[in-house]
Amino acid sequence: MPKPLDLESTRFEVFDARISVTNVALPRAASALSAAKAQSITIRDVERALVDVLELDEIFDLLYRDIDSDMIVALLKDYDFTIRPQKVCEAEFEESILPPDYPIALQEAKVKLKGEIWVAYKYDRDPFPSNPHAHNYDRKLKMHLGTGDVYAGRDRVPCERIRKADLLTLRMRITQKNSSIPLPPLAV
Repeated sequence: MPKPLDLESTRFEVFDARISVTNVALPRAASALSAAKAQSITIRDVERALVDVLELDEIFDLLYRDIDSDMIVALLKDYDFTIRPQKVCEAEFEESILPPDYPIALQEAKVKLKGEIWVAYKYDRDPFPSNPHAHNYDRKLKMHLGTGDVYAGRDRVPCERIRKADLLTLRMRITQKNSSIPLPPLAV
């Protein structure tokens, strides 16, 4: 649970302080876990493991938690770091070599609506607020694709609702990107 904010500090000072603590904690935890497990564990490995164990949307969500290197080590002491992807090669093509109707594995649709990018996943670990729902990573928002309710961060109470016309446009664009996505029933 986050500590109370210092009312004398600006939001930027609080943010800078949290980044500083995190930037110290991650390498210390990586070093301690490497020693404890007798294997090379990088800061990126620790970040990926924390996202997995704490069920974060992204590593930046760690900044909303007061967590130090000892807590990270305790959280990840039983984590299996041996199962991780290793890049063996990279190949780039001018045009896709896949058939045009080939399904996308996880990221099902990425659409732009009024200058904002929304991403819908078919197999999102967190089915809240709808399954599927849309993410706006730039603004750390989630949207229910049936109602248009918008949620900030980890809040379970909507902070806003988009206009029905915009919701219909977003749903249409998601379906255009990948028609295999079963959208939730429209409820507005």
